[in-house]
Amino acid sequence: MNIMMQNPNTNLSRIGGLIMIIAISMMAVLSSSSSSLPMPMSMMLMSVSAFTTTSTGTTTSSSSLIVSRLRRQRSNSRCYSTTADKMETATTTTKKKIDDLYDDDEDEKQRQRSITAKETWSTIALEPTNNMKRTINLLENTNNEIKVYNQKLYNEFITSIKGTYYINGLSSCQIGERLIHPFEAHGYCKSFVFNGKGQLDITCSIIETPLTKKELSVQKILNRGVMSSVEPGINNGSGIIGNIKNALSSQERDTANLTADLWPRPKTSTSSTSTSSSSTIDPVLIVCTDNGEPYALDPKTLQTKGKLVDVIPKLKPIFDPPNDESTGSSGKSNKFVAHTRYDEKLNRFIMCINTMIIPGEGKDENGKPDFKGNSKMEFLEFDDNFDLVSRRSHTTDFMVFHDWSLTENYYVVPKNPASLRWNNIAKFTFGLCIGTDVFEMNETINGKFILIPRHDSIEKVIEVPTNNFFNCFHFGPCFEQSTTTTITDNDRSNDELIINGCVFDYYTFGGEMGFNGNKQEFDPITWGSYGNERPTTSATSNTDTDSNAQPIIPPMAPPPQLDQFVIDLKDMKLKSITRIPNLIPVDMPNFNGDAKKLKYSYFLGASRPEGWFPFRQIVKLNLDTYQSWTYDAGDKQLVSEPMFIPRNNGNNENNNEDIDDDDGFIISIVHNSELKETKLMIWDTKIFEKEQPEPICEIYLHDVLFPWCVHGSYYPNYNP
Repeated sequence: MNIMMQNPNTNLSRIGGLIMIIAISMMAVLSSSSSSLPMPMSMMLMSVSAFTTTSTGTTTSSSSLIVSRLRRQRSNSRCYSTTADKMETATTTTKKKIDDLYDDDEDEKQRQRSITAKETWSTIALEPTNNMKRTINLLENTNNEIKVYNQKLYNEFITSIKGTYYINGLSSCQIGERLIHPFEAHGYCKSFVFNGKGQLDITCSIIETPLTKKELSVQKILNRGVMSSVEPGINNGSGIIGNIKNALSSQERDTANLTADLWPRPKTSTSSTSTSSSSTIDPVLIVCTDNGEPYALDPKTLQTKGKLVDVIPKLKPIFDPPNDESTGSSGKSNKFVAHTRYDEKLNRFIMCINTMIIPGEGKDENGKPDFKGNSKMEFLEFDDNFDLVSRRSHTTDFMVFHDWSLTENYYVVPKNPASLRWNNIAKFTFGLCIGTDVFEMNETINGKFILIPRHDSIEKVIEVPTNNFFNCFHFGPCFEQSTTTTITDNDRSNDELIINGCVFDYYTFGGEMGFNGNKQEFDPITWGSYGNERPTTSATSNTDTDSNAQPIIPPMAPPPQLDQFVIDLKDMKLKSITRIPNLIPVDMPNFNGDAKKLKYSYFLGASRPEGWFPFRQIVKLNLDTYQSWTYDAGDKQLVSEPMFIPRNNGNNENNNEDIDDDDGFIISIVHNSELKETKLMIWDTKIFEKEQPEPICEIYLHDVLFPWCVHGSYYPNYNP
């Protein structure tokens, strides 16, 4: 899972008048640091429910046992305490003991599955990474590298699919002797090149940003970032010296570890998305993290070429305009959201700059600054020569976001409400807490969708309110459609905008994937072990260090749900919200292109009603009927984002709604923590629609265990 890792200290130099307030706050902090700074809270190991699986994995449809277990568990969030044998409820309002629901045998099975999930993620997250290149002959199986389940479809895939699959992700979450938050780990990019003649070339490379090279050379965390620390603090081993080291270290961790996108689109003889004849720039692989700068990799070797603005100098004044108030004369560069989008119809590549404005431009009822902060987003559209086609910006209330979407006429941004915690800014400045303690989700405010017109710079930006708070991390297909039967040319007759969003009903930043910086461990079950309602018990932060704190569970992340929003484009109001029924928790969607109507989407699925991470399932969903099909990889395995690969038959091209947009294959990287190996699994999209969606094949790297792969992209008919 990923977030907009905005640096809450980015604009502290502008606060000026608040320095005295911060100084006073700091004196209060230091005066109480020896006695009242909280110690690490006790972490709970949550009960989970999972399938009984075989070594090759188990499959189930959405109507199977897991649905009933999900329904049963969501209303009865329970946990195991690591400090006591007795069971405790997760909320003060829930008093019924778990013994009334499960017998001792089932309790023990759940406890063991919780331990297995924790060990699975920890093993994969901490696995060392190295640069690697390997060629596999898919026509032979000399080293037991291939397991084929459907010979006919396997032969079709290896002889007809020519293209390159890129996927970025985490390097090891251990640097030297300390653990780093997964979102701030070094980047590790992989390419899988299918030549259409039975050969697969695999290349893996650590992304060598300046920070990565420095830290790997000394085997030590040098920059604390927003979610991590370079040293333990008070009451955690290093005392005030540790806090000083944290305060002096940079809050920026530019590791380019989340996404990988190729631009310009490669020139191929058979692809409908080839670059134009006027393009004079060779494709570069663009990798980025949130709140970072884009880097360029060589598409063939994956060697780091440098920052994108250094590789393509004409981008410098576009990324950082001379009169840009966000960067000014400080010499700093604008920071980007990792996710980009591609408009196939217009052949445009779109990037997004996101800036946190502190203390903000808002005023209270008396016309005085309200110090609530603002968020500014800028969308840059490029043609295939990296010339800027359009630029559109919007400033709104303080918010956080990681993903955004694209339709024919709009940029769609989730307005996930957030607020600043000014009392923690001084603590963060002086190394007494992590950056995510400086802001929090504002769950008293309903979420909105910001619709920013793409083609008319003076057309008004609309913020469409919904009826609930949400934190929308990722988007499935988003598109405009018409509910009328008559459509005339050159007329914007679309009257509905459909948004499929993976949302959290509440959320606390800082403990993603179960990361606990104080304890220097991962406990993913604890991180995501609540039901659909936030517990009413009070809780401490992931970095609180009160030695007298009671052992409670931090309310952090419930299972992500898929909601389908319909916006009426005539009056710009929310028309309906549907939570997809009978669907297990899902995130990390992948589908056949942006800005077009689609019937299907693929996701990662959570097999456990509580403690839903790490993901171990692939889910296919019909967005019209809500029917779903699920493949479960089994215990001790973790699946990465699925990737749709179209067949080379023209059925998936030209943005034609009358043709099949789901004719192809699905691939996913599966990490096996027990055997410490990685495999690439491939399914046929049509055969996936069965009670037992068996893969076509599995391609093994028996001696390699990748840390988790995050986001990727596929380019048909392209071999670098």
